[in-house]
Amino acid sequence: MRSKFILRRNRHERGQTMILVAVSIVSLLAMAALAIDVVTLYVAHTEIQGAADAAALAGAKAIADSGLTTLQSADGNFAAAQTLAQSMAQSAVAAVLASPNNQVAGVALAATPTFNFAANVNGAINNPRITVALTRTGLPTFFAHIWGRTAVTVNATATAEAYNPSNMANFTPMTRTGVKPWLVANRDPTVPGGATPFVDPATGNVETGAILNSDFWLSADCQPGAGGGPPRPSTCILLAGQNPPRVVPNTVLNVQQPAVYYLPAQVSANAANVCNPGCASGSDYQTSIQCADMNPYQCGGNVPNAQWDRIDRINPNGRRFSRQDTTDAVECLIHATATGMGNGQDTINFGNWPTNPMQISPSGSTNLMSTSSSIVTLPIIDVDTGGAFNNPIGSVTIIGFLQAFVEQIDNFNNIQIKVMNVVGCSQTPSAAPTVVGGNSSSPIPIRLITPP
Repeated sequence: MRSKFILRRNRHERGQTMILVAVSIVSLLAMAALAIDVVTLYVAHTEIQGAADAAALAGAKAIADSGLTTLQSADGNFAAAQTLAQSMAQSAVAAVLASPNNQVAGVALAATPTFNFAANVNGAINNPRITVALTRTGLPTFFAHIWGRTAVTVNATATAEAYNPSNMANFTPMTRTGVKPWLVANRDPTVPGGATPFVDPATGNVETGAILNSDFWLSADCQPGAGGGPPRPSTCILLAGQNPPRVVPNTVLNVQQPAVYYLPAQVSANAANVCNPGCASGSDYQTSIQCADMNPYQCGGNVPNAQWDRIDRINPNGRRFSRQDTTDAVECLIHATATGMGNGQDTINFGNWPTNPMQISPSGSTNLMSTSSSIVTLPIIDVDTGGAFNNPIGSVTIIGFLQAFVEQIDNFNNIQIKVMNVVGCSQTPSAAPTVVGGNSSSPIPIRLITPP
């Protein structure tokens, strides 16, 4: 009897295992589909945010490269530069989004960026912003089919700015790295009389007129061969009548005109410097020129914030050692095989700026590039309010930066540059946190101002 009862009960339980397996399989498939959907959405969101960030940063860099942030509203090139900035930014955004690296789920997106060209109290645009908004529709899903949804949408927005403290009396402080150790006197040598400063130390205003695209020479304000000879390098002792340094007089020999004096900055070794492995080793001064020197340079204020070299015996006009350091470093920096033009370095053509952007080409080619190792950042030093440059010894105040294109170095260590941007810092920094720039060739920091 008992065996019959057990047999009868087993007959009632037949098929339950199959039902459980079927339910389990459906559940596992649903969980797998859900996992696929979640991963798909997560990856798509990461891709679209990365694309938006990259496009916004590229647009902000294009705005900085246009020269807009340098100009006061009274400058005759201001309106055309604003139009150029917007056009360059739109092209940069389109180029970034067209890259296969910025596709979202295999699809290249397009965007119409929006701009915030708000003017400061002087009418200048010192922190223009660009916003890129992206949408990816039709993203395929699996689990969402249960609710009748066959596709979903992901969105992302990014805003970036190009910050230039110029033309503001009360400015947010900034610090730059990747700066070349040539402390340029605050005088525009292209203006007759040599009395026009690049930057007003009190207000931070950049001079109006044709400062951008200016072409002039840098010459060291150091006595030739002063302070000793081999094996002892020479020291930079200021030229007679050139304390503080200003525009180079027409009577000075071996200097191309127009020209402005500079002082060699006091530099130190830094293991974080980014160097071209093809460059020769040399002094800290040589390394600072041919590498991206990671030592910081503060801009603005009314107290000395840098030192020119009176200690380490650097003299670009000196005898064998420091003189050769300058020549070797500049040639390596711009990839020139010798002094003078046409020796392998890149070239720059402003063309019809500000109607059209500047154009950079590699040596011997008509192809165009977006950047070059010949683009450098140079500190501008106050030569009006700091007194004599030997009291205290070596102290100077950096009140701005030049972004310049190094065209050549001649046989007398004079350096020819073309101005691409100017940064001005006044004597009254605000209490806002310091904006820290990277080691790029631009003195204008580019940054995202929206959370990633």
